[in-house]
Amino acid sequence: MKMNVLVAAALMFGGMIAPGFAFDGAAGLRSPVTKVTCDTRNEDAQAVCAMKCEDNFVRHKNDNMADHTALAADRLACDTKCGCPENSKQ
Repeated sequence: MKMNVLVAAALMFGGMIAPGFAFDGAAGLRSPVTKVTCDTRNEDAQAVCAMKCEDNFVRHKNDNMADHTALAADRLACDTKCGCPENSKQ
């Protein structure tokens, strides 16, 4: 009985840590990170401009009579003006 409990505990522990090793082994298979031209994490002028574009889009997205194609076009124009056109791709 005691041996069965120990074996079961060892198998459960192995089942918990195995995905971590599998993920680390596949790290070489992941696609390389492309260079990001728009960093919205800092509080510089580009980030503030991009956040205003996002806020305007989200604010008007759920309006009853909203024209979603016009909203997407306005967001793309705003993001392009800020230098972050990749933010408009969804």
